[in-house]
Amino acid sequence: MSELHLYAVEYRAARLRMQEIAAGLSDEQANTTVLACPEWRVHDLFSHCVGLAGDLAFGRRPEGDTQVWVDGIVESRRSLPFAEVVAEWDTAGPAFEEMLSGMAKPMWALTYDTIVHEHDLRAAVGQPGERDSSGVGLALEMGLKLVRNDLASNGLPAFRLVLDTGEEHVVGEGEPELTLRSTPFEALRLLGSRRTLDEMRSADFDGDLDHYLPGLAHMDLPATSIGE
Repeated sequence: MSELHLYAVEYRAARLRMQEIAAGLSDEQANTTVLACPEWRVHDLFSHCVGLAGDLAFGRRPEGDTQVWVDGIVESRRSLPFAEVVAEWDTAGPAFEEMLSGMAKPMWALTYDTIVHEHDLRAAVGQPGERDSSGVGLALEMGLKLVRNDLASNGLPAFRLVLDTGEEHVVGEGEPELTLRSTPFEALRLLGSRRTLDEMRSADFDGDLDHYLPGLAHMDLPATSIGE
């Protein structure tokens, strides 16, 4: 196996942690609703992660509407045993990691997505952990790329993130008019649309959060807390 790119290393670490959690889940837990993705059960979350990796690694790329492709990945595995879906990742995961490491400009989206979904899984089954992992730090950096794009799309000025680790990030154009002080994990979840509007408003923001929301909430915010 060739040396893995950092994105592949962190993807692999998240994959193995998720598979370890899955190995200890009951059938009832596998059918638990994932509050961060309320249309999915834990089974569906794994289908999503596994299926995306397999399709990308083995050349089954989408044609036309990518949402149809993403939805089809989950739907096609709904009737499969949970253990079979999880085991599929033993093949799809390493193949995706090799593909990612061999790219001149590795795509980062699935690494980000998988690390985020690791914590969606942990919240769903009551097994918090790995909040200080290097993967969380990398996923936060990738999440800030989404924030930069969303700020620009909505004509919003720059945003400043001050972490308790001493790091500071300024994303966007112009002088920042909103600052968030946070831990890396909480920033990842706040900026990843994993907090309710009330939870966002109670976070340590300095500035007009409501004005900035279109640039910070990449997806719809949850209606109820996911319990982290």
